[in-house]
Amino acid sequence: MELAHVAICVSDLERALEFYGELGFEESHRFSLNGVENVYIESDGEEGDLQLRYDPDRTTPIAPSRADTDHVAFTVDDVEATFETALDAGGSAVLEPTEIEPADAYAAFVEDPEGYTLEFYREL
Repeated sequence: MELAHVAICVSDLERALEFYGELGFEESHRFSLNGVENVYIESDGEEGDLQLRYDPDRTTPIAPSRADTDHVAFTVDDVEATFETALDAGGSAVLEPTEIEPADAYAAFVEDPEGYTLEFYREL
């Protein structure tokens, strides 16, 4: 079994595409269903897409909570560079690059413009 994609709701599709585009993601495909725009983005043709769901008729605010979804993790070659790129693209620092020995990882955490927490890591 392989993870196909993770879907997140966004309040501003263009802002989300710009932010993730700065991190190297490209649109792979899109469709609309019942008025909801679904845009799939991928990184360098790797398996596992991120699905951005935009509903222009949504009446409730998008309020990601780490109590419900803690974070979405991405493996990267250069944690520091990706962290800085995410900040420059409009993200907010949650945890600067640091060694996390119990996980055998070097990681940084950033909040995207919607409030989702992203982890960028590499194994030690």
